[in-house]
Amino acid sequence: MSATRRFLRLGLFLAVLALALGLYLYQQLEHPRARYPVSEITLFIPLGTPTSDIFRQLAADGVVRFPWFAEAYYRVARSATPLQAGEYRFEQPTPLSRVIDRMSRGDVVRHVIIVPEGLTAEETFALFWSRGISRPQAFRNAFRNPQLVSSIGGATDLEGFLFPDTYAVTRSTSARQIVELMLANFRKHFTSELREKARANGLSLRDTVTLASIVQKETALPREEAIIAGIYWNRLRRGMRLQADPTVAYALRLQGQWNGTLYRSDYGFESDYNTYLHAGLPPGPICSPGVAALRAAASPASTEFLYFVADGAGGHRFSRTFEEHRDAIAAIRRQREEPPEPAPPPPPENGTAAGSPPSPPSS
Repeated sequence: MSATRRFLRLGLFLAVLALALGLYLYQQLEHPRARYPVSEITLFIPLGTPTSDIFRQLAADGVVRFPWFAEAYYRVARSATPLQAGEYRFEQPTPLSRVIDRMSRGDVVRHVIIVPEGLTAEETFALFWSRGISRPQAFRNAFRNPQLVSSIGGATDLEGFLFPDTYAVTRSTSARQIVELMLANFRKHFTSELREKARANGLSLRDTVTLASIVQKETALPREEAIIAGIYWNRLRRGMRLQADPTVAYALRLQGQWNGTLYRSDYGFESDYNTYLHAGLPPGPICSPGVAALRAAASPASTEFLYFVADGAGGHRFSRTFEEHRDAIAAIRRQREEPPEPAPPPPPENGTAAGSPPSPPSS
């Protein structure tokens, strides 16, 4: 047998062997067996990750085997569809072709974040970064970004304008994109009709949201929101202080002194947000109100009430005079079987106070 024929046979044998090995490896990648005792594997591919590193990470996390062959197959057969960065969740086992299909489509994990009404911006952002979506400082920077804040007259940040709703985002969604999405959602819900109603009552956009944020914190009952907004509107027109507990809590929060409970001494805490000390609305919103609170603030109920106190059952009792308010407090205490306390003094004759003093607060 000539050397040429031996060489050809050896070459043919090696080619058949390589083909058989390739078919075996492809079969293993397309019909893999589960390698870990979990049903799903989640991994994150950062933006700009080289293709070789993507397949090494897929192998390291147990999604594929033989990363060098998986990469070679991709480069030969599928390279026309680039692999996209992001967070992926693969059921185990997953065929290689399905892995490539999903990464080519950018079929990334979407996180559903429910933002309740009445959260501060910091509380809202924590819902996202606690799920690994962006970073705290990135949110704070977007929160004060002049380009975004400029649409809110007189504001230095976006407190109150991060609309509470359900948001579906990915780990690749930036903090600024999320803030822009929430701000756009606020503009969608604060309609031109609400703007006109607020303007008719002499309230600017920022003042309306500020009033709505206090209403949002004062009651969880939609039927009470317009009444409470009407009470605060009455107080504002009479030059009475709002004396709203949530504004004191927010003032303490800004200084890192809020522990979840208001004490008698807190009502003297010096802050422009403390409406027990300062007349008028606070400098800005204290939380992000929902659409019902926004409607109530833009169009408060026409009412003669000036005072309200929590009834212990989730609602409030409303009063027209301080005497009625004092009697309501006493009645609620009797219902609770609390020991009697001295009745609160009446408001000063100059009409600057609005309800009972801090023990107990009027709102």
